[in-house]
Amino acid sequence: MKKYLDYISDAIVQFRMVKNESGNRDIKVIYANKQTESIIGRSLEDVLYKNVTEVFPEVMGSIFDWPKILSEAAMTSDYKIIEQYITGFEKYIRFNVFGLEGSTFYVAMQDLTEEKEMKRRLLEMEREIKHLENDLKSRANVDTLTKLYNFQFLNECIKSSILNYKKEGINFCLLVLDIDEFKKMNIIYGMNKADLILQDVAYILSSNARKIDVVGRYGNDKFMIILNNVDIDIAKVMTERIKEEIEAYNTSLDYKLSVCGSIVEYAGESIEKFVEKSENLTAKAQSMGKGIILS
Repeated sequence: MKKYLDYISDAIVQFRMVKNESGNRDIKVIYANKQTESIIGRSLEDVLYKNVTEVFPEVMGSIFDWPKILSEAAMTSDYKIIEQYITGFEKYIRFNVFGLEGSTFYVAMQDLTEEKEMKRRLLEMEREIKHLENDLKSRANVDTLTKLYNFQFLNECIKSSILNYKKEGINFCLLVLDIDEFKKMNIIYGMNKADLILQDVAYILSSNARKIDVVGRYGNDKFMIILNNVDIDIAKVMTERIKEEIEAYNTSLDYKLSVCGSIVEYAGESIEKFVEKSENLTAKAQSMGKGIILS
């Protein structure tokens, strides 16, 4: 059989089970085909009729006792596959152990390093792609300036709250707040400082919202909070706290900040009617003056 082994692509080695000078289990190379050289990085002359621990003394300090592992594999199974990264070779090798006759057996070796490296790179690329997809999805739902949810995502959240109301009777309210005279603030102090005000208001709203609430930017200077699992009375208390904190905020622009808006409790109507009711009530509050929130 050996005369044909040089014509196959795998490295083939025939080992004999022996004891080394220390009396420990070892394996001696009694045959190896030419392809073995590319796997082990040694010439056949360097390994033939020598013990593995003699040619590769580093295996003695390794956590993997390869003479023992390969010998036991040959003795316990007609055919066994072992895959492992071999530090001495700096390669990922597949060992096919077979053909036990007396104290000798064969091991076919395949270098899987490139294949494993390719799989690792593909896995990294898949993880990067997934990360980018999640990042894009996240950005698609978030307002870039305030880092709050945008109107598209708010709309989906309102639909979800409506579904919970219809299925389980869970009440929720919609709070819309508009910064008073924001256009005037923009003209007087400039866009950059006005943007800082939007960011600070967004922070105040987020800080006062519960985990079950949804906070978003509804328009240029308009914000929305979906207050889940509350009725209108509790929503009013929560709104008053937010309103007071915004009015107490020091803009450092010699300008007293205030908001107007509306609180609407959902009552079974369509999402279009519900949002329209909120917008109409907010417009009415704006017409009545600064700091007015209607319900």
